[in-house]
Amino acid sequence: MNYLLKKIITYIAVIIIVSQLDFFLPRIAPGDPAAILSAGSGSSNQQETIQLLRIQLGLNKPESTQYLIYMKDIFLRWPPFFGLSFNYFPTPVTQLFFSKIGWTLLLLGGGIVIALAAALILSAFGSLRRGGKAEVSSVYGAIILQSTPVYWTGLILLWTFGVTLHWFPIFGNVSPVIAPKFDAAYIWSVVWHWVLPVLAMAGSMFGEMFLIIRGSTQEVLKSDYLLAAKTRGLRDRTLSFYYVLRNSMLPLVSVLSFSLASLVGRAVLVESVFGYNGVGSLIVGAISTHDYPVIEGSLFLLTLFIVAGGLIGDLIILRIDPRLRAQR
Repeated sequence: MNYLLKKIITYIAVIIIVSQLDFFLPRIAPGDPAAILSAGSGSSNQQETIQLLRIQLGLNKPESTQYLIYMKDIFLRWPPFFGLSFNYFPTPVTQLFFSKIGWTLLLLGGGIVIALAAALILSAFGSLRRGGKAEVSSVYGAIILQSTPVYWTGLILLWTFGVTLHWFPIFGNVSPVIAPKFDAAYIWSVVWHWVLPVLAMAGSMFGEMFLIIRGSTQEVLKSDYLLAAKTRGLRDRTLSFYYVLRNSMLPLVSVLSFSLASLVGRAVLVESVFGYNGVGSLIVGAISTHDYPVIEGSLFLLTLFIVAGGLIGDLIILRIDPRLRAQR
């Protein structure tokens, strides 16, 4: 059984296990969604309203029946159906999720690109100047950022550049006075609201990326092929970017593919700190109101995104690691 087939079987098992957790864990938590919804209805007869809501939302059915309907709708139906949101009834969960996922991907993608670019550049220049001020400063900075919780980094950025200096907005994805149309004003507002959250995300990822690449470059620097390249009189820039970094990427790709779930968790925290209206905010709101369909659907779809990202990472590893290609 080759490397890729083992990974695919593992991912299928992960999807099945997560689907079970998505259904049962929200129902273990205390609280009744119908009672929460009825509290804001202003009805004089709360018990009757709760019973009507339970019937409307399908919560009057036995839990075993709800479970069978849930499993049938996500595994035996195409496209999968996760039900209608309790809070935004009768809006389908998939519609809510895909209206938010773009913002979360923008946050995640921007954080990864910024953190990776900074880690690669600093590692490349530091690799051939061991012990210099730039490398020592980068190492200490990476350690501090890696050990600082992302929400704390976000709060520091928010207080410094948003509240104190008033350089950036402190809440939301876009200014409420900007019309939602694809023009220069809208794009500028999106970018301006995006800067602080994406810097918080990048800061939380930079430390890990830099330390991994730095540790890998130390092994590459001891290799015979790099010594041979130096004897050929190649420039430092060529040695750093073509020889050192290219052969140091495998550990980073492996770590990124395994830590996608952690990155999504950080994005949820960043969205909560900055009031960034992505999937994280949607899930946090659903948990607080026991919106079962949104919790189940959002977490399941996020799992699919994470699995897809992990599979892409495995394909990249398979492409750049000749030892794994030899096992096929």
